[in-house]
Order: sequence, then C-alpha cells, then structure tokens
Amino acid sequence: MGNRYSKARITAKVQDKVRQSVAAKADQKPVRRRGRPVAADSAKITQDILTEATRMFLELGYEGTSMDAVATNLRIPRTTLYKRFSDKADLLQSVIDAKIASWSELNTKRDPALSHDLVEQLISYVEAMLLWGTKPEVRAITRLAGNLTGTAGSGFSGHNQKGYRSLHALIATSIREYGPARGFEMRDPEGAADLVMAVTGGTIAVRPEAEPFKDDEAKVVARSLVERIVGGAGSW
Repeated sequence: MGNRYSKARITAKVQDKVRQSVAAKADQKPVRRRGRPVAADSAKITQDILTEATRMFLELGYEGTSMDAVATNLRIPRTTLYKRFSDKADLLQSVIDAKIASWSELNTKRDPALSHDLVEQLISYVEAMLLWGTKPEVRAITRLAGNLTGTAGSGFSGHNQKGYRSLHALIATSIREYGPARGFEMRDPEGAADLVMAVTGGTIAVRPEAEPFKDDEAKVVARSLVERIVGGAGSW
C-alpha cells in the first residue's frame, strides 16, 4: 500500500509539473525569428523613419540632420536606413514627397456640400489655399526643398506642379460649370483659374511668415480677392 501511495504522489507531481509547463508556455510571447521583417513591419519601419526625419529636418534644418542621427534616434541599424534611402538628399526628397501627397489629398477634394454659386465656391478654394499656404510647416518644407536644387532625380517641382494642376482643375471645372449662371461667356475657364491661383499665390507670398492666416481673416481676405477677380470676369 505504501508503494502504491508513493507512486500516486509521484504521478501527481509529474502531472502538476506538466500543467505548470503548459501554462508557462501559454504565457510566453511568441519569439520573432531573426531575418528580414515581414511586409507590415517593413512598412512601419519606413514610416517611423519618415516621421523622425521630418521632425529632425524641421527642427534642425538640412545641415543639422544626419543619417547617423536618424538611425541612432530610432535605434535601428544604419544598414536598415540605407536600404531604404541612399543618402540624406534621398531621405529629404521622400519626406517632401510624403508631405506634398498628404497636402494635395487634403486640398484637392471637391466638397459636395459647396454651394452651386460660383463665387462661394471660389471663396472656399481661395480660403483653403490661404490657410494651407501660410502654415509654418508648409513654408518650412518649401524652404527645405531648396536643398534639393540640382540633385539628381529631384522630383519636388514635379510633385508641386501635380498638386497645383489638381487644384487648378477643380477651380476651372467650377468656373466652367457655374460661370454661365453668373452671365460669363466662358471663353477661357483655364485662364480664369490661372488668375485665381496667381492672385492667391501672390497674397501668400507677401504674407509675413510669422503671421499665418487665421480662419476668420482668411474668409474675409478670400472673399475680397474673389469679388475683385469676379468683378472683371465678363469674358471668362
């Protein structure tokens, strides 16, 4: 009987250890295999690099930012950084591309809730351009783009033109569709859109950098600009 009791105790201990081992394994986090990151991880690493590089370029400028510092701040190997971006100019180009893509998406969507009145539509577009174009970040990125002048493959001007053309197309479409209701002959909607863009761009250019437009002021200035433009628009 004593022998059977001893065996039962041993069996119970073994079963208890097995249960503990199973529970411990269940609590363990899966160990990632070393090697190339999966696609989702790779995309996150790239986005983290762009986010940190954007912060550093804006805070420290082009000369004050280095590839080594970006890698160090993110605690990633330099090889990981250089696999994605060949040098600092390439990294800055990618930062600018990402920013322009996000700005273009925000500023070139036609709002279906806009009034069908041409003047109100133009005021809405001009107001958005005034607010966007005088943002400190937008102006800082524009200044940074000057560091890419003459670099091989610099696509800043091309992307900028693409964003310009998208917004220009929206304005020209509004003029073409709603101009007749205002009595315009509609001879050159694209030329009229050029005028709207040029006047707005000039207003942004002379605005002091320390004084970005606020919402209320942008509305007033946009209305004033559009009313002056439309006032001489009989031959649009």
